[in-house]
Amino acid sequence: MRKRLSCALAALALGCPTTGASEPLTLDTLLGLESFGRIAVDPSGEVIVFEERRARDDLPRYDLQPEGALRYARLYRADVETPTRVRPLLPMEEDAGYTAGPFSPDGSKLVVFRLQALEFRVGIADLVSGVVVWTDISPETGAWGRSVEWLSEDVFVALGMPDGGLPQRLADTNRTQRELPPLWDRAAQGEAAFVSVGLGPEPERPPRDLWRIDARTGAATRLARGPFLDLEASPDGRHIALLVDRALQPLPSPGAATEFRRVRALRLVDSRSGETRDPPEARDVSTSLLTWSSASDALLVAAIDDDRPRLLAVGPTGATRDVTPPGVAPVVPLDFHGLPTAEAGWIGEMVALHGRDRDEEGWFLSGERLSALAPDARLIAQGASGALFSSRGRVVRLVSDGSSEDLGAFASVIRSDGPLGQRALAGPLKQDSAAVSEPAGRLCRTPADPGPVVCVTGPSGAAVSWSQGLAVARGAEGRAVNRLTVIRGTSTETIWSLNPELDEVDLASARRVEGPGGTAGWLYAPAQGGGSPPVIVIPYPDRVYATPPPTMRPEAGNLTLNGQLLVAAGYAVLYPDLPVGPEPAAGLADRILAVVDAAAAEGLVDGDRIGLWGHSFGAWAVVLSASQSPRFKAVVALNGSYDLAGSLGRLSNHARLAGENEAAIMGTARWLESGQVGMHASYWSDPERYRRGSAFEQADRITAAVLLVQGEMDHATGEAEGMYAALRRLQRPAALLYLIGEDHSLHNPGNARIYYEQVIGWFDRYLTANALPAAPSTVEPRPPSAPG
Repeated sequence: MRKRLSCALAALALGCPTTGASEPLTLDTLLGLESFGRIAVDPSGEVIVFEERRARDDLPRYDLQPEGALRYARLYRADVETPTRVRPLLPMEEDAGYTAGPFSPDGSKLVVFRLQALEFRVGIADLVSGVVVWTDISPETGAWGRSVEWLSEDVFVALGMPDGGLPQRLADTNRTQRELPPLWDRAAQGEAAFVSVGLGPEPERPPRDLWRIDARTGAATRLARGPFLDLEASPDGRHIALLVDRALQPLPSPGAATEFRRVRALRLVDSRSGETRDPPEARDVSTSLLTWSSASDALLVAAIDDDRPRLLAVGPTGATRDVTPPGVAPVVPLDFHGLPTAEAGWIGEMVALHGRDRDEEGWFLSGERLSALAPDARLIAQGASGALFSSRGRVVRLVSDGSSEDLGAFASVIRSDGPLGQRALAGPLKQDSAAVSEPAGRLCRTPADPGPVVCVTGPSGAAVSWSQGLAVARGAEGRAVNRLTVIRGTSTETIWSLNPELDEVDLASARRVEGPGGTAGWLYAPAQGGGSPPVIVIPYPDRVYATPPPTMRPEAGNLTLNGQLLVAAGYAVLYPDLPVGPEPAAGLADRILAVVDAAAAEGLVDGDRIGLWGHSFGAWAVVLSASQSPRFKAVVALNGSYDLAGSLGRLSNHARLAGENEAAIMGTARWLESGQVGMHASYWSDPERYRRGSAFEQADRITAAVLLVQGEMDHATGEAEGMYAALRRLQRPAALLYLIGEDHSLHNPGNARIYYEQVIGWFDRYLTANALPAAPSTVEPRPPSAPG
């Protein structure tokens, strides 16, 4: 906003002149970029609403970490009849951020959210009158599924925080700044100032209120209070299903790989009377499945509390019946968060289930395997008598008699009842149609029940006005991603543009590099100034890039590892493919070096001047790789884990103040044992595997200069300190940079400037001087050295 206003004022006088010459990307340019957030068209097809997220150097505050970057946005609207006449959706204050929620069913109203200071509020914008009514309700963010849902044209329900407190995703980011000073004051007065863990039962989960809100007046009636996580209203609006957040699951046996899972139960609430029911059979349910029948007479949930998961149909009164087909068990794989993910839905009065029959996985209807669907097909829409699935990239309709029809290639469109959280990845959340992509560049809305098909011209991922025959989309690549366009037939017009300064920026393009044994990666080289440049490798285990890494686009807003800034500083940047292996540490350096050597053989990089740069699990990878080969000369690692045994239960300052040690222990155990690190057993079951995967255990094998960067609010500050201490004790070149107020990533513009100054300075110091010839790399990490 500040940038657009300044440019507009300058245009009145001298215009906004450009140099006409290409320039490299700079950090200041990156910090000044705006971006598009949510883009949607209302259900009537008459109004376009979109978010413009503010530049990183133009946020009101920086202690809300990534949530601040998402929530500090501006809201604009345009009428479909005159889409180029864009105007603010509502009055907006400079120190606040505004984001869009779901439209009312007829499109006349829009739920809006406002973040100002440390207050988060929900309001209702009337799109006809332009009036906005703000409530005192502080809503949840909807990360799990929904936080807000309309029951009728004038009534919606919302999960809110008691007493107007911040929702957990916002509160956790600045808990230390809010809660630690009062504790210090208590200690200074000689009063008790402490946090205790393990002396009694686990603390209660944070309560939320379920509110019924009159959209005309903003008046709110509390229907229920409890540790609610998610909600789903019945289609008739009469009953609300709530996911209840309860205690952590007990620890498994000491040698077993663990999951991080809480017990989640079900509560049903009458949306008029507030009467509640807790079905006892639904005592531990999957977070992925809350699906009402079209008649509102039954809710599907998956009970996962024993060795045999079950599919349950729960009526509004709480009456429960097991609808698991005989001989079929629901499949409940763990998602990215480690949560069991069940998939099921209704086809008329019948239940479709993603399950397993003997040793075969697939979709079943009344116990019969649906051969028309791939085993990993996903239910995307359901109606009164039919359902739509995405299967092998196609949209397939199933009807209650088991017959199927291939409708065409799957495409996505933006929903007007969103934004939606994690549960939307596993189920339709009342979606009753899906989009099919046609070869001529058209999107066609196809209903779950057989009926008329409506088509418009537009790309997958667009917001669509089906009634007016147009699509609204940002560009897919290049500078076009900074433009919001309206596509109507063969006509395309831009209605909003961002970041004109990028038109003057010269960006390095990607080149595919292939080495022996299927090794490969993407290389970005600077403008040649004679000779082969040093190369900075940015590895991330278990990541394979079919296309160039999207984080290399400036619009990605990547402050943490921005390779384009390193290219601008004269370095080649390489992203290697690192598919997962039987042991993450095995041959890691050699897999990286194979791609580097392939690039060096073509004269694209200097194979004797290699740096490594990594973040999070990538930071683990770069320091460990340095212990496997002396060819790496300089390493920068941000917020990594370097001692796997010592990682168990590492806490952030926020979690420590909240007393969330138990959750940290379980979460880190899962990350180590059955998650990203892939140890597949506890430390005590296979300590040598952990030692092989720990850079700390092999610090005496590191010859590269290592700069460790640590966000002071992140969870593993002790590991960076321990790794630094080991390298200094071994008289290796090492440094440690603390970034105060930063969590796992980078958000503060001032910290970003210091960070890149030190990162580029570190690589300049150790890679631009004349380097000695490289020594061959080791094939496998050697056993850790022993004393004596």
